[in-house]
Amino acid sequence: MKKIIIKTVIVFILVLISGCASYGPKDNSLAIVLSNTQQALASIGEKIVADGDKELVSAYDTLEKKRSELFPVLEKCNEKYALAPEYITTLKEIEKTVSRVNKEFTTTSDKAFILGAIYKDYDAKLQTIKNTAANNATTKIKVTVNSNEEEGFFVFGKLSYEQGQDIKRFRFNQPTQNAIQDFVPGYYLFWLEKEDRVGEPELHLIMSNSGEEEKQLVLKAPK
Repeated sequence: MKKIIIKTVIVFILVLISGCASYGPKDNSLAIVLSNTQQALASIGEKIVADGDKELVSAYDTLEKKRSELFPVLEKCNEKYALAPEYITTLKEIEKTVSRVNKEFTTTSDKAFILGAIYKDYDAKLQTIKNTAANNATTKIKVTVNSNEEEGFFVFGKLSYEQGQDIKRFRFNQPTQNAIQDFVPGYYLFWLEKEDRVGEPELHLIMSNSGEEEKQLVLKAPK
């Protein structure tokens, strides 16, 4: 009888472990990232109110409403499924951006664009969670990029709110017309390059509207 009980307990423990393992390890840094982002945004909001710019007030209010919707959902998703490292990275970059804007508020000229871009990034994440069957935030969207004319262009990208920064955050492994890479939902800038020809960066929302996990983009080839 004791042997049967011991075996039953062992089987139960193994099932429990294997079930939890499917979710992967939780990233405890999420709470810190979200808290720091919220604090920086709150400080930006106070400065915007003092500044009295109606465009900025509207952009901030819209972003803050979306943030208040998204953050609790992300925390629940992280508890249940654990956000992918790539997902956490995009949230950390937003944290860095709003912290920079907060510190350099008076000298940052594109505040309205940055706030609007972060809003769209947050909205893409939230809508994708809602449209995913399991309502989780682990989704990755397979992005395929073609050029509208000739092929053989390398595809580069960065986060939308990095528009004014001279960086290349992403590079697709293959040139067009075979450029494919996975992205977490968000708002991105993509462009084409070949030798000394550089295309204009184009803004694109990468998200799932009805559970699909693929998106095809056609970028204008530079002359």
